[in-house]
Amino acid sequence: MKKENKTIGVLGGMGPVASANLYTKIIKYTQHKYNAVQDSDYPPIIIYSLPLLGFDETGIADKELVKKQLIEGVKKLELAGCDLIIIGCNTVHVFYDEMQAAVKIPILNIVEETKKIVLKLGFRKIGLFASESTNKLSLYQERFKDSGIVVVSPNQAQQKVLNNVIEHVMGGNQKVDDVIALKEIAEDYVKQGAEAIVMGCTEIPLAINQSHTDIKLFDTIEIIVESAVNFSLKENQSDPLS
Repeated sequence: MKKENKTIGVLGGMGPVASANLYTKIIKYTQHKYNAVQDSDYPPIIIYSLPLLGFDETGIADKELVKKQLIEGVKKLELAGCDLIIIGCNTVHVFYDEMQAAVKIPILNIVEETKKIVLKLGFRKIGLFASESTNKLSLYQERFKDSGIVVVSPNQAQQKVLNNVIEHVMGGNQKVDDVIALKEIAEDYVKQGAEAIVMGCTEIPLAINQSHTDIKLFDTIEIIVESAVNFSLKENQSDPLS
């Protein structure tokens, strides 16, 4: 008899548009990887869309307020019956240890899951598209350093561009100019030796995707989605697609 699939908890709302994209990616990946057709083929999911205070397009504006809300959020998902939790927002993973300590169920770390894929594919120098907080806090730089991966970070002018793109996506106002601006930053990263780009912000994949450039893009939302769906479904599948 088929075991019950594990329930995925999604701490979303950071921002809402990006969280909707994450949910859509769960559906598409389950169809592609596990041949999902019937409703029962999909993983059970509980989404808590948290209207986070103390947070904007630059990232964290009020550290203690943000941390408090995140801890309350993961606790709600655990109480709701989730077996694991994912968070699409990269920036708030600066509080990963505090969130994980607050619950008994695993929280998959988007930075660590991305690092696994980057290493698996053999990339050693990557450029970073991220929020101002993610960059200032060296979230990717620190976690990638122990694996020998060099991170090319945005300069001050490039960070301003990234902030603007993030804000555009948050308001549903992304446009062609945003794609052009991101491609220019990516091309500069390549000149500095970057072999690929990590889109380390939930909103960025809604502004640019692999069809826009030949430079390899790592979509961190896709990566965390795949990890979560595999966690939920894999042991119940006799022959999933490779």
